[in-house]
Amino acid sequence: MTELAGNEVPFYFTQHARFVDQLSLVATDSAVSVARTFAKLTLGKWRARTIAADAALVVSELVTNAVKATGGVLEQSPPWSELAALELVFVRILGLDASIVIEVWDTSDATPVLLQPDDDAEGGRGLLLVDEAAARWGYCRTPRGKVVWAEIAVPEALPTVLPRRRTSAGVRPLVRADPWLLQRLLTGLRTL
Repeated sequence: MTELAGNEVPFYFTQHARFVDQLSLVATDSAVSVARTFAKLTLGKWRARTIAADAALVVSELVTNAVKATGGVLEQSPPWSELAALELVFVRILGLDASIVIEVWDTSDATPVLLQPDDDAEGGRGLLLVDEAAARWGYCRTPRGKVVWAEIAVPEALPTVLPRRRTSAGVRPLVRADPWLLQRLLTGLRTL
């Protein structure tokens, strides 16, 4: 829930990323849903599904802001002439030791602003949601724009091996291998 200004070096620049996945998107409304799916699939691959919902929310808000900041198209079925001048938005997810960092890069120099919108306002809550879902977030300037990032803590994983069930002394295995039957099965499969 900490915002770091653009002139500070993000904390994760000095850490070793265990995993990295990235995606380039055209700045249109479809970039938001694609980025959300990308985040869910990436975290599933990394076995960090417990934070997939928070990560999907954060990446949705950051990509929406990036598309708006770059002058992207947020309408359905935009005219072809608008598509030729679109910028790209980049999403990168880094897996650190105890957290992930979601980065969204765009070509705008505009500083992200955490607003406190009125109850009646239709928008302006994106970074407020990011601030609630992330342990900390911030941005840093790049030669051609900025990177807005958010860190989400990964809770300790549950054990992947289930405990073994105790067996009773009088319980026998349900099936015993029959060599004659297995040989006939193998012969039948070879004739196919």
